[in-house]
Amino acid sequence: MKVDLSVEIAGIVLENPLIVASGTPTRTAEHIIKCYEAGAAGAVTKTITYAEIHRAQPKPRMHVIYPLNAIKGEYFSFYSIELMSELEPEKWVNEIRKVKEKYPDRLLVASIAGRSLEEWEKLAQIVDEAGADAIELNLSCPHVEKEEFMGKAAAKKTDIIYNIVKTVKKTANIPVIGKLTPQGANPLELAKIMYSAGVDAVVSTARFQGLVLDLNSLEPILWKGFGGYGGPWQLPISLAWTAHIALELPDLTIIGSGGIHSGKDAAAFIAVGAAAFQVCTAVIVKSYSVVKQILEELADWMTEKGYMKIEDFKGKALPKIKSLEELNRKKIYRIEVDENECTGCGICAERCFYGAIIVKKGKPEINYNLCDNCGLCVAICPNRALKIKKAH
Repeated sequence: MKVDLSVEIAGIVLENPLIVASGTPTRTAEHIIKCYEAGAAGAVTKTITYAEIHRAQPKPRMHVIYPLNAIKGEYFSFYSIELMSELEPEKWVNEIRKVKEKYPDRLLVASIAGRSLEEWEKLAQIVDEAGADAIELNLSCPHVEKEEFMGKAAAKKTDIIYNIVKTVKKTANIPVIGKLTPQGANPLELAKIMYSAGVDAVVSTARFQGLVLDLNSLEPILWKGFGGYGGPWQLPISLAWTAHIALELPDLTIIGSGGIHSGKDAAAFIAVGAAAFQVCTAVIVKSYSVVKQILEELADWMTEKGYMKIEDFKGKALPKIKSLEELNRKKIYRIEVDENECTGCGICAERCFYGAIIVKKGKPEINYNLCDNCGLCVAICPNRALKIKKAH
């Protein structure tokens, strides 16, 4: 039987949990339609704003660290200073209508960012009347430094976050989603504030702010300033915050985001409580074709594990997360050496801080009285020749 990927977000049923996040891949109606044609069940417009400084894109503005890894689907970092939508808010009315005319059954979320409560209200009214299915509050942009009602700057003041959610909820007749920043803020506390203000869902989480230097000139590369920094390396951080929010606020709908590049990445977010997930960097570096790839990998993983629908494993990992107090502190493991795989390189012995490993005749020998069960040797072995197993 074919697995059922359908999910529900704030009362809206989606044929699958993949939503293309706000960014370059959703910069116009034409681009959003490409998201749907690739198989995405939803898309979030590039952030709509009246702030002109955030509508003019720095040039150049994108950089990939380890680009060959990105192409091959391996670990890399994406560094950019992509700002908000170049289009004026009023022009988005036609863009939204174009999308909904062609794909009335796909989720279209309008990302907005105001510089005052009045602007948040006006933007919410515009996109609601244009026909958007939901609104996403951009309270996460790592490039916003000063405007206290926008991006990560707003996250510094809880009363502003609360009032923005309240204002937009009062203005719009469609669901409101808050996007959380991990930059200089506690996403769990932000989620609690948004939840108390009546938000319908949250996105956990956005990118960090970074700085990449050219060490020859000792200056920032390309655009010469700070930029957003994300990629697959961010996945464990985003998963942790998603799990914290799901554990503390079990009734709040969470859309996972931050580092997803495969179907298994997506499955991990759902396993810690996310109802759906957003991707952006993956689409930027691998094109729209990655949408189909992620969905196929997710379906294959579900089939392999015997899950027929998303709800079968949603949140299943949460009860298995142990607290600090519950962690094992006894030496109940042994390190075993697979001599067929071991090359005698000696890295394990060199790295052992407990002096528990020595290499004799080209093979490591382990002193179990000295071994602390830390697992570093297993993790660092280039040939995976060391295994950690429970002692009998």
